[in-house]
Amino acid sequence: MWYSKYEKCELPRCLLLIAALVSWAPPAAAKDTDVLQQLGCTDCHAVAAPAPDARSLGAYASRKGPDFFYAGSKYRPEFLRAWLAKPTPIRPAGLHPAERTRTEANGDMLIDAERGAAHPVVPAAQVDAVVSALQHLEWGKEQLPKEPPAKAQVPRALAEMNFVKFKGCGSCHRTGAASPPVSGPDLFDAYARLRPEFLTSYVADPQAWDPVAPMPGYALPPAEVAKLVAYLRMLSEDDHDAK
Repeated sequence: MWYSKYEKCELPRCLLLIAALVSWAPPAAAKDTDVLQQLGCTDCHAVAAPAPDARSLGAYASRKGPDFFYAGSKYRPEFLRAWLAKPTPIRPAGLHPAERTRTEANGDMLIDAERGAAHPVVPAAQVDAVVSALQHLEWGKEQLPKEPPAKAQVPRALAEMNFVKFKGCGSCHRTGAASPPVSGPDLFDAYARLRPEFLTSYVADPQAWDPVAPMPGYALPPAEVAKLVAYLRMLSEDDHDAK
C-alpha cells in the first residue's frame, strides 16, 4: 500500500501523538487550588482531605480556619462571591470557642467579640477564581441527599420553639444579629450561606462530615431534620430574602 513504508513506525507514532494532545489536560487538583495557594488560603484552611485517622481532636484544636476540602459541597457560590469581597464574622467566638466563652444561665456567652484578626478581603479580580476553586472541592458529595430536601410546613412560633427549647440549638447559636454572640456559628443567615442539601445532611449527622465536630448528632428522623432546616430558611428569608 502507498503508506507501507510508514506503517511500522511513522503512522502509529503520529496517531499516538495526536491522541495524547487531544486527551491531555492540566491536573485538576493543582489547577483548582493554585489561586488558593497564591492568596495564602492554604495557610489556614485544609484543601485536601486528610486520612480518616488523622481527623482527631488534636488536629481539630490546631486548625487555624475551617476545613475547605468540602467547601463545594457546603457553600452556595453566590454567598462565597459576596462574602469574599466583604467578609463579616460567621463565628463570633472563633474556631475554638472554649477559649473565648464563659457558661452562663442562658448558655455559652462570648467574652470578647472584638478579639481576633478580621478575614482579609479577596481582591475583586480574583474573587471568581477563588469561588470556582472552592466549588471544585467536593469531598463528601456522595453524602448529600439525592432528592431535594423535604420542605416542612411549620408555624413560625412552633418552629422557633422547636429550635430553641426542644432541640436546644439556641444555647450555642444565635438567630438574630441583634442578640448577644454565643459560642457557635451564627445561623440567622445559614440558609443563604449553605446549600440546602448540605444543611439537611449535616443536621442529620454532623460527625459524617467531621468526626470530632462539637455539634451533637441526635440521630434525628428526617421529619425533625426538615423542621430545623425549614426554620433556618425562615430566618434567612427574614434577613436576606433568600429564595
